[in-house]
Amino acid sequence: MTFTMLASDDRTTAIAADPAAPRAVDAALVHAVVGVGRFGCVHARKLLALGGFELRALVDCASSARAIDELAALPLVSSLDDLPPGIQSATIATSDDAHAPIALALMRRGCHVLVEKPLCTDRNDGALMIRTARQCGVTLSTGHIERFNPVFDAATVARLRNAAVHHRESHRPFMRFRRYSARVATARDSVLDLMVHDLDLFAWLCAMPAEAPLEVLDRHIGEQRAHARVRLGTLVADFESGYDSLPASAQLQVGDGRHAQVLNLRCNARATTAGTDDALARQYQGFRRAILGQPSHVASGADGLAAVTRACQILRA
Repeated sequence: MTFTMLASDDRTTAIAADPAAPRAVDAALVHAVVGVGRFGCVHARKLLALGGFELRALVDCASSARAIDELAALPLVSSLDDLPPGIQSATIATSDDAHAPIALALMRRGCHVLVEKPLCTDRNDGALMIRTARQCGVTLSTGHIERFNPVFDAATVARLRNAAVHHRESHRPFMRFRRYSARVATARDSVLDLMVHDLDLFAWLCAMPAEAPLEVLDRHIGEQRAHARVRLGTLVADFESGYDSLPASAQLQVGDGRHAQVLNLRCNARATTAGTDDALARQYQGFRRAILGQPSHVASGADGLAAVTRACQILRA
């Protein structure tokens, strides 16, 4: 089965309203976090420790929502309409199905948005998000944090991209991803929750454009494990994901079994709360650079939509 991405005119990571307009590079972005569940609180605490952002408000519509510890001093509002004036950027860390409507509302207010993965749950919503970002002159980024995993330093990325260019075995997997979580859920759920990370990584590490067609060569979704073999452009990769595994694990194998390089993606990859040089901090620094029109490898809206579309194709195959 082959599928081609929806056509999109989003070709850049940053979307600037007026490229000629001056930007205050040193000014902190006045920021809000929408969703104060576990992930939202991790984002909020990280932002309190980072330069370049001024966290000014939290948003959560749940009546039971509470901000604790150092977050308790921040305003917690129940609606985007109640945000204080001057919010320039926001993180969306709500349930997946709420990502699109919240992002659209924020972008129409002129806010740059970083949306936790997956960008959306419907590709038509994703296409609308990308169009809206361009029309409103704001940056839409997706939280594919694995791009900022310290395993992928500049030398490693360059080496992998060079290997991808010279890979000639179109019938054998060039990369094999395996990702398991201790969460209890179905293997089907893991495709949009876990495998989507690796679908984005595969495309990014191999410098594949968002429009590159994906062909599902094989797939099996059982009770605890989902597996897919796909061809993206000229390269083949295996993906495996699932839940109920202790300890949680994530790894990437590059090359065939005789000359394989194995990268442990869990090693030092988790974000810490106070640190300013972990994957989450680096992602925010990349988000800020994208807003300022500077080079960044933060995932764009188009990248996020590509990962969602490819994950959904695997689910439907």
